[in-house]
Amino acid sequence: MNEMKLRTTKLDIIGRSLILNIAAIVLNIFAVVLIAKGFHESTESGAFIMKLSGFVLIAITLFVMAILKGMLLFSYVSRVLVGGLFIVSGLVKANDPWGFAFKLEEYFEPTGLTADFSFFGWFEGYELQLSILICVAEIVLGVAVILGGKIKLASWSLVIMMIFFSWLTYYTYSCNASQLLALQDGSEFGRQCVTDCGCFGDALRGSVGRSLTPLESFWKDLVLFYLCIIIFINQWKIKLNTVKENWIMVPASLLVVIFFSWVFGWMFPIFFALIAMLGAFIMANLNIGKIGKAWKMAMFVAFISILFSLYTASYLPIKDYRPYAIGNDINKQMTNGIDEVAEFVLLYDNKETGKVDTFALDQWEVYGDTNIYAYKDRTKKTIIEGSPHSIQDFSAVIDYEQLSETDKANAYIDSVIKADYQNYYEDKLLIASEYGVDTIPVIDYDTLYYPDSSYTKKGTYTGLIDPSTKFSMDLTKYLISADNMFLMTIRDIESVNEGSIPSFKSILEGAKENNIPFFVLCPSSGEVVEAFKQKYDFDATFLAFDGIEVKIIVRSNPGLILLKKGVVMDKWPSRSVEDFEDIYADYINTKQD
Repeated sequence: MNEMKLRTTKLDIIGRSLILNIAAIVLNIFAVVLIAKGFHESTESGAFIMKLSGFVLIAITLFVMAILKGMLLFSYVSRVLVGGLFIVSGLVKANDPWGFAFKLEEYFEPTGLTADFSFFGWFEGYELQLSILICVAEIVLGVAVILGGKIKLASWSLVIMMIFFSWLTYYTYSCNASQLLALQDGSEFGRQCVTDCGCFGDALRGSVGRSLTPLESFWKDLVLFYLCIIIFINQWKIKLNTVKENWIMVPASLLVVIFFSWVFGWMFPIFFALIAMLGAFIMANLNIGKIGKAWKMAMFVAFISILFSLYTASYLPIKDYRPYAIGNDINKQMTNGIDEVAEFVLLYDNKETGKVDTFALDQWEVYGDTNIYAYKDRTKKTIIEGSPHSIQDFSAVIDYEQLSETDKANAYIDSVIKADYQNYYEDKLLIASEYGVDTIPVIDYDTLYYPDSSYTKKGTYTGLIDPSTKFSMDLTKYLISADNMFLMTIRDIESVNEGSIPSFKSILEGAKENNIPFFVLCPSSGEVVEAFKQKYDFDATFLAFDGIEVKIIVRSNPGLILLKKGVVMDKWPSRSVEDFEDIYADYINTKQD
């Protein structure tokens, strides 16, 4: 009886022909890729053939697998692909939960997803918690489908999750940035469109040079949704893996993890996946009350995933994919893009022939004849694809009045002041008459126009030529060219980690004693900054800086970065700022052998 059961189970997995079913599965997956390629925005010729061939091939291979009873085998392949990808996807986001939380903030903006679905506004303020929850859920579900734990619950969860994410990526793709939205106060704002769904955090951009486009993200989710459907319709046949099945499923899924680890240039997911699946197997066989094996597996994977997420959220990502990673040269990151080379082709209706003629821009002598040609449209032909610089918004400015005397004595800043000071400031004279006190430039004072009999000098002072135009100094070049430079980052001055301020003050004092520049990059300004400086007796110079860019430099709030001629030597989160003496010895006062 047992022998017959084993034979039946084996037949269920391999179907009526192992070779033919494997061939059908390979062709089916190839067909999916063919369809996605056909819909890709870069495909210009042969798109229709790709789509048609793909759909026909999917229909044929599914029919073949149904006849040969190969759908269960297909579900095993799908489990390997989906499980491996979910582990890596969840882990690269858990590596940087703050980054994913910032992406969720973009969705929850009043002019973003919340404008159409107010329900999402409820999550405002809980982005980090939601970020960690999604990361952990992906990892747990990835391990569950590989090991076959609670497969009915897992498959339902996968389908529901993929329905939501497919809808979300389609929403992102179809977003119209030119749309104006009327807010409750009557004001109008442009639609907030998310250009990167954050599916893989910054891992793709930091490894292959770019993230998925919204359309690519949508198709990625559709492909995953398709594979999840295959698992879903076979859920009633899938049980918790036997030892023999684990010897096949675990190595196979590790190959998927290894592939994506290679793509992302990060080997840690391989070790994490091994620990997660091996630990889950060991945990399942421990005698812990009446808890089922599958639940014990899920508890272990959830525990280590939460632990990892909380660590990276509290400190810094283990793998930094951002352009401000340790060792990167900010100067190079600001200039590593490629300028696009393109030409425009003009389309004109030919009134004589009724056809549409095309012209280059310099052929105006021909298409300029309005008796023959009427403008129709213009198209852009890209010759060389451009790519943006890795860093585009690193720009630090400060008003002259906010500089300390120490800052003004700095050689570089002093040279900037001397170069532009006269363009903004002039000597002004206060003169009194029977009509009151007036202010005029000293250079304009002439007794011919202001006779002593009618006007009395009240004093002089130096002031702005135009009070509405302040002397704003750009110190960007200085920050990335100085021999040594401490930069403290504060993304949100209201929620700063107060317990870390003494550590930053210690760095500030050490920097002053050793004549090392120390600046604070912060999007806040004015009274908020002054209140902060007075509250903590923090006598540092604050530079106005882009709020989004501050979040990219250091995830911690506050954070510290040490530059040497623009190269990121090291960075520290607020919870583990090193002593100034250690930083000085390790990076600044080093002796050459």
